[in-house]
Amino acid sequence: MRTLNVYGFLLTFTCILLIFTVVPFTIGSSDRSQRVSRSVVETENDMKYGVICDAGSSGTRLFVYTLKPVIGGLTDIDTLIHENEPVVKKVSPGLSTFADTPEQVIEYLTPLIKFAEEHIPSDKLAETDLMIFATAGMRLIQEEKKNAIIENLQTGLKRITSLRVIDSNIRVIDGAWEGIYSWIAVNYILERFNNGNDHRVGMIDMGGASVQIAFEIPKEEVYSGGNVYEINLGSNDQNSDYKYKIYSTTFLGYGANEGLKKYEESLVQAKKLQDSCSPKGLNKLIGEYSVNGTGEWDTCLAEVSSLIGDKTLPACVKPACFLHNVIAPSVNLSNVQLYGFSEYWYTTSNFGSGGEYHYEQFTDEVRKYCQKNWNDIQEGYKRKEFPNAEFARLETNCFKAAWVTTVLHEGFNIDKTNHLFQSVLKIAGEEMQWALGAMLYHTKSLKFGMDLEEELEMIESTQQISNFFSFCIILIFVLAAVLYRQLQSDSLYKKYHYLRTDSKPDFLNV
Repeated sequence: MRTLNVYGFLLTFTCILLIFTVVPFTIGSSDRSQRVSRSVVETENDMKYGVICDAGSSGTRLFVYTLKPVIGGLTDIDTLIHENEPVVKKVSPGLSTFADTPEQVIEYLTPLIKFAEEHIPSDKLAETDLMIFATAGMRLIQEEKKNAIIENLQTGLKRITSLRVIDSNIRVIDGAWEGIYSWIAVNYILERFNNGNDHRVGMIDMGGASVQIAFEIPKEEVYSGGNVYEINLGSNDQNSDYKYKIYSTTFLGYGANEGLKKYEESLVQAKKLQDSCSPKGLNKLIGEYSVNGTGEWDTCLAEVSSLIGDKTLPACVKPACFLHNVIAPSVNLSNVQLYGFSEYWYTTSNFGSGGEYHYEQFTDEVRKYCQKNWNDIQEGYKRKEFPNAEFARLETNCFKAAWVTTVLHEGFNIDKTNHLFQSVLKIAGEEMQWALGAMLYHTKSLKFGMDLEEELEMIESTQQISNFFSFCIILIFVLAAVLYRQLQSDSLYKKYHYLRTDSKPDFLNV
């Protein structure tokens, strides 16, 4: 009975050793991942940099980012800061202005490239990718001229910079991808990609030439209308934690400036002498055609609405359509948290309505403004009555207010009262740039020295082998102890049995 108790004790002891030897590694693997991640992030030699240029219709803006690895998560990306200022620089005009002189684009971009090189360690330049993504302005020019500009950049940049220039990183991007990059940037800043967070936001970004919209649609939704992209922000295609199904499209010609052109052309074609979308008393020439502003806001809204497009076509009854009769998914955008950027922010903030959007409040302010006499508006500007507006925008404020609201409510079917839309310039104190989303997407599989996942696998493998041998040694000692105890017990038993059956005390042999 005593031997059985010893066996039970030794068996229990072996199990406890097994638990304390093998299980801690399994439990602590995620902690070790974090420790490895932190150790690499804090190593300066493993810091990487990325340079990206947003070549828009009005100018080209350069951003320099720092890139740090996070095991099992997204790359940690931050704007490089120098003397408390972001390393960002812009040159004007837009890249598309070189349509007839493509050989001049290198001279145009040289100040930006040199600016970036000044802020990146010299030993990191050769491994730092330079990306130049052109947008709406370049999409509008002829294909031949567009290609000439891109080819001059691809060949010329390699002669003037030590940064890594890959031809595929110098290109005109599709408007849908511009929307996807913006969507990534917004949700990254808001930390909506954290595991367990199922509430990601959508975005509408209106520039001068086009407007983009991007939002997530349910993975189970079957939608055959196009413009749906499945993206993976994970470090490899097998990582499903960061897979998303995004609806994204762009509407070229529906930006605020292009919308103004459409409107002015409609005035000329209709031979109208009155412009309801300009402040009262503002006289202007459209080409050689003269019109007089009347500031009639409600008439302006009706005229702008006619430019959005007929959505009563049979194809747009069910399902609904967006701008230009583009069939929309079944997602009700009035129930989606939407952020409006660029022109949405500039226009609403000009009327003191930036941020949370209230249709009635906004349109009341616009109506009051448009009914003012143009001379009074100019005098009011001098008295700083419009602190958020640039003087150049005073003439077009009425039209742009009508355009952004009409696109929002009639173009994207967002309810005027019950909605989750807001206009923003900054998110969490950071100005949203689609360049951030592009950098995150295109550096998701970067190698940081030894690939971090490979390093972690190596550590895990080494630890597993070590634990296995440790357990084997412990098991051998335990088994040896059990065997020794068994032999000792058998020996004592035989000796005791022999003494009892064959031995007699000396006093009996007398």
